[in-house]
Amino acid sequence: MTEASEQPDTPYPSVHRGQTRRGGLADDIASYIRDLILTGALRPGEKLDQEAVAAALGVSRSPIREALVVLGQEGLLDLTPRRGAFVADLTYQDIVDHYELFGLVSGRAAGFAAVTLSDEELDELTAMHERFEKASDDELSDLNNQFHRLINKAAPRRTRWLIRHLDRSVPANYYEFADGWNTQAVEGHGLIVAAITSRDVDASRRAMERHLHEGGIAAADSLRAAGFWEGRAT
Repeated sequence: MTEASEQPDTPYPSVHRGQTRRGGLADDIASYIRDLILTGALRPGEKLDQEAVAAALGVSRSPIREALVVLGQEGLLDLTPRRGAFVADLTYQDIVDHYELFGLVSGRAAGFAAVTLSDEELDELTAMHERFEKASDDELSDLNNQFHRLINKAAPRRTRWLIRHLDRSVPANYYEFADGWNTQAVEGHGLIVAAITSRDVDASRRAMERHLHEGGIAAADSLRAAGFWEGRAT
């Protein structure tokens, strides 16, 4: 999760290099811009201020250009020669789709977890869920990552790679962004734990898919409430 300095008048909060998600410089820049888009700080049709990004992150324009290519390929930015980069005209369903795709692959991992996790690992998963139920707001993101990491490690290598790629569809500060999602997540995690500990492959897959689908609905609803699509058809 990134920790931004207080800059209420700009959608481009300053972030120190060590606070970004781990990866190459262009990857970190892409994650920063991606989070701005997926949390509604930047809205459909808005031009990306590359100079502001460079100043916020303390980077040169070269890795920013690399990041823009990645985000263009993901469909989050429209790149126009000699005009710059603009936030793509994302719809409500586009946001939900991000999470549903994530859910399909994560559901596959949950099915593997139901078969391959040891009894000790199942006990660990249950304990993680219990900590999540009682966690303070600033602990939720880390505990959520630990919970899903334990499940995902049961998946084959290529599935794990795709999960890491699709994880980019979830804002780093998701639990602050999607208001009230922590309460809904407790229920979702509980259903996932119950299915995996019962060694029920199909139920584990369905529970994970439902969990991420509901996450997508919560994210899209938060964007709508923040006026992300104000004046636009969704």
